[in-house]
Amino acid sequence: MGSEIPFGPSRKDVVVFPQTGTWIVEIVEGAEVRLRSGRIGLLSVDVRAPVVRGAFRVSDQQIQLDLELALDQLRTSAFLLQGAARSLVARHHATTLQYRGLGNVTQPWVIQGPATAGDVCVDLTLNVSPWQPGADALGLELIGSANVGTVHLPLPGMGTVEDFSFDVDARLALGTQ
Repeated sequence: MGSEIPFGPSRKDVVVFPQTGTWIVEIVEGAEVRLRSGRIGLLSVDVRAPVVRGAFRVSDQQIQLDLELALDQLRTSAFLLQGAARSLVARHHATTLQYRGLGNVTQPWVIQGPATAGDVCVDLTLNVSPWQPGADALGLELIGSANVGTVHLPLPGMGTVEDFSFDVDARLALGTQ
């Protein structure tokens, strides 16, 4: 068996991740990515979109994460914001978001790539860490942020946000192919 990549500050907290291989993102309840904006006036936007497809690959040279999110099924914490977010998705023909991030296999794992949804494309950098959701399970924790630039929000009194950025946060379980 090949060598393994240990993560964690102490022996009891170590998550052991096989050095090479391909895993699929388990599409189960809770397999979603959280996108959270900074303050926009009095509000901040907190959106969760389900993952409909995903794969994680580790080779001797690089890591690769492919994700597809169903933006047409997104949920927000507030009814008014959900309608505005879905209107924004429809306006940009962005029913799905596709992301392909690549990075060096050396630790810590950092991947970068385009997140594309409809006519919007944003460069997204993610810090990737192994996560152990169960005794014999492997997963990934994704943390990052991106800046979209100017966004026109379909909310009364909100209008245009000149410097719209958001944070990404997810914990995804992995399975074998």
